[in-house]
Amino acid sequence: MPAAVAAGTALGQGADATPDMRLHDAQYEDRYLLCSDGLSTVVSTDEVRRVLSEIAEPEQAVRELIALANASGGPDNISCVVADAVELQR
Repeated sequence: MPAAVAAGTALGQGADATPDMRLHDAQYEDRYLLCSDGLSTVVSTDEVRRVLSEIAEPEQAVRELIALANASGGPDNISCVVADAVELQR
């Protein structure tokens, strides 16, 4: 199963606007999810893991995650990006 990485930062009025930055050596077939709390607060980690491991296409995985958040009453804006590490063609 591809490696998963989750990172979260809350920014708001009066918050420290310095973004968190982490370097990670991506490996072929790693999958990354970057999402807002509109997704992470209403969809369980197990459900996110299921979607990311069962749906091959990143765009379709995003659509499914947003649908799950909306179905769970997503009280906030829902943003997410799914990115797969692929082998570079030379």
